[in-house]
Amino acid sequence: MHRHYLDCLFSITLDNGKVIRPANLDEFGKELKLRVYNTDFVRENLSWLHADDGQIKPFTILGSENIELDKQITAIDEQLGSLEKENGLIYELAQNTKNVNDTRRLIINRTEALEEKLRKRANEKIKMDSNLFKANASKKTYSITDIKADILKIGDDPSSCLLDDDEKEIRRQLLKEVAMDDIDPLRESKPKFSEHFNVCKEILNRKIKPSEPIADLINNSLLQEWVRQGIDKHKDKRESCGFCGSLLPADLWIKLEAHFSKESESLRADIKTKIDSLQEAKKSLNDFISLKKDDFYVSLHSKLSSAIKEWYSTSKTYAESLDKIIFELSEREKDIFKERELPKITDVSENILEIIKNLNALIGNHNRKTSSLSKDQNKARTELRYADIAQFLTDISFLDESAEILAADAVCTEAKKALKPISDEIEQIKENKRQLEAEAKDESKGAELVNQHLSHFFGHNELKLVAEGESPNMLFKIQRDGLDANNLSQGECSLISFCYFIAKMQDELKDVLNSDKLIIYIDDPISSLDSNHIFFMFSLIESVIAGPKKYGQLFISTHNLDFLKYLKTLTHPKYKLNGKQLPDIKYFMIERKNKNNTILKPAPNYLKEYITEFNYLFDQILKCAEGKEEDIIANYQYSFGNNMRRFLEAYLFYKYPSHKLSPDERINKYFENDPVTKNLIKRLTHEYSHIGGQFDRGMEPIDVEEISKVANAVLNKIRADDPDQYESLIESVV
Repeated sequence: MHRHYLDCLFSITLDNGKVIRPANLDEFGKELKLRVYNTDFVRENLSWLHADDGQIKPFTILGSENIELDKQITAIDEQLGSLEKENGLIYELAQNTKNVNDTRRLIINRTEALEEKLRKRANEKIKMDSNLFKANASKKTYSITDIKADILKIGDDPSSCLLDDDEKEIRRQLLKEVAMDDIDPLRESKPKFSEHFNVCKEILNRKIKPSEPIADLINNSLLQEWVRQGIDKHKDKRESCGFCGSLLPADLWIKLEAHFSKESESLRADIKTKIDSLQEAKKSLNDFISLKKDDFYVSLHSKLSSAIKEWYSTSKTYAESLDKIIFELSEREKDIFKERELPKITDVSENILEIIKNLNALIGNHNRKTSSLSKDQNKARTELRYADIAQFLTDISFLDESAEILAADAVCTEAKKALKPISDEIEQIKENKRQLEAEAKDESKGAELVNQHLSHFFGHNELKLVAEGESPNMLFKIQRDGLDANNLSQGECSLISFCYFIAKMQDELKDVLNSDKLIIYIDDPISSLDSNHIFFMFSLIESVIAGPKKYGQLFISTHNLDFLKYLKTLTHPKYKLNGKQLPDIKYFMIERKNKNNTILKPAPNYLKEYITEFNYLFDQILKCAEGKEEDIIANYQYSFGNNMRRFLEAYLFYKYPSHKLSPDERINKYFENDPVTKNLIKRLTHEYSHIGGQFDRGMEPIDVEEISKVANAVLNKIRADDPDQYESLIESVV
């Protein structure tokens, strides 16, 4: 299929009934022996026509085997390719090898860069910090091997080894510690708050009445307390009032003793005793803990501080609870004859006992730590080192980088494995090429035969094909007068190209057994040639290809009428099909109907016998003059104006060859006695042959009656003026 018409549709029926279509074209490409000369042949086989160096591909005309060998060797060379052309397996292997090496170097560089970071960390950070470095006393150095071992122990989750600043400080302080004295544990006892509470509650609720109450004192607790204190300061000490100086009544003490009974004084004494007891309890609680932070190992300081803080908070609450009881007792003492109720008071005795137990646990840890200090310090040192390494690994994205390196290494390994099959394939292909080259024959005689054709048929002794190198690696150059011809005319290109095609065909034409399968198509080989060269081109076809039974079919297409004239005399074999004699030769014409429609149809008789467009145009006008209306509409209506214009230009030019006359002036001169026909002809040849300025005419066809009228007028004029020529034209198209 042509690369520009991959979607075209066609069908070709062979003598055996088989039909060739685009879908099964490849199948028949193998079955039919088709040889075509056209521009594709020149482009594919004669690279010197398109290359600056003037070289052409090696070729032979001495055996079909060499042609096939050359194709196979060429295919192998294309498959192998080269580094210079950047194609083929060789280039692919080189590129893949380069990619593998580049990837390997990149992996090595990334690995070395990563290891350099680890080495620098080991030497400049960890080794310089003895607390981090000396994991044990016997260890003298710390290297990249050690940091790699630590990385393996840290594992895939470095974040689990990270420490915050406080945690790091605790471990650093632990490393500074030395063995300390044991601490005595605290006495674990629960405060007797509930006992105090119950005793005080009873005291506050105790009821006491005076023997002979004094109303003023009963109703005024402040006055009563003032009197009670005055008794202590006056009885058996003064006879007059220490406040006002008046003499004390003789019965005063009897009255007051009757009011302040022994029972109330006993209660007062109990209150004082209990208050003292509660005050002592507060003091004992405050003095209960005398632990010092410096007496503990640093690692316990945080928990100790927390426990002490909780102790002070709880003991304060406990003291406040006692103060509330003391307050109530003091108030009852002031108003001894009036009962009181204790408010709801928080009891934190259990909390205090729990805190004491926690402190004892810390004391136990402290005492035990003395025996395990060395072990704990080693553990702290390891944790600090792991934390430092883990942070470093996080900062440099160690795990991601390592994973990428491993992945790249795996890809590189697989890519390297893939190189060997390509390398083996190249070696096998090269071996196949060596075997084919060994089978090839000398090709230099091929150039000699092309040169013979150039000299014998075309008289081109100055143009020669020259072989360079030795078989089978032989190249050919085109030379002119012994020098490389880098510039060739189109005619010279056509001559050499066709000679090359003929040289390739000569050997195939010797294959008599398969001659009926050979189909030759020669597409217009006379491009850019003058008339002499056209004749010699015909002579070359006649002498090499034409003649007795040499081929199955021969097609020759051309647009050159001179070449067609010679082809009419071409020798051709006689063929029979199913016992019937076939026509010696057939003529076809390619006719463009419109932009998208071109047809192949049998050529008219005048092209078989004559070869000018003039006959064709006359035939078209004759059909419009004599044809039926439906035939004219179907085949000639749209083209009539253009055909008439071209026919009259040719006919009238030879009748009036003066260069001083224009086409319109020739029409005026020829039809001067028939103004109606003259004007109709001008209108048709202008408006319907050239649409510019009369676009609406292109939308409507010429009236059929008008076509017939003009055609008959022109033909009648020719018949009247020159009956001999008219009859001769009629004979040429019948």
